[in-house]
Amino acid sequence: MWRYLRDIGKGFWSILLSMQITLRYLFTRAVTVQYPEEKRELPTRALTRHVLTIDLESKDLKCTACDMCARICPVNCIYLEGEGKGKARRATWFIIDHNLCMYCNLCVEVCPFDAISMWTGQYELGGFSRTNLVYGLDTMTADGFYPTIMTPRPPAGAAVKAPAAAGAGKQERKG
Repeated sequence: MWRYLRDIGKGFWSILLSMQITLRYLFTRAVTVQYPEEKRELPTRALTRHVLTIDLESKDLKCTACDMCARICPVNCIYLEGEGKGKARRATWFIIDHNLCMYCNLCVEVCPFDAISMWTGQYELGGFSRTNLVYGLDTMTADGFYPTIMTPRPPAGAAVKAPAAAGAGKQERKG
């Protein structure tokens, strides 16, 4: 009988403690972001949409089409082809299928030239068809500075413009 009354007392005490926590947060101001008008600031290293970075001095794409990102991708969502030899080698087409991408960041980590970044802050990737989530070289070219693992931030006054994308016409998957 005493055990039964003690259990009722403990249950009542736990209800009082939980109500205290509820009352504490009942009168605090809610932190709500009204999404279409206000957009949340993401952390610096949040993995979002892919972008091909550019060299800050020459304004050319850093990608040399070495194919390491496509080889390490576990779901095979990266397709690319390049032309040229040595340091003059550049990607003629580069396609990432975000329908398949699992945002593992392996493509960014394996790139020896820091040519690809996922820290863009662009998290609105919705589309009305699946083809809207397939990005080509023309839509992935950087329009400014995007940090990668190894690149430092540019000086405060440095303005970076995107180069004219090579092969920015119609991009089709070969093979």
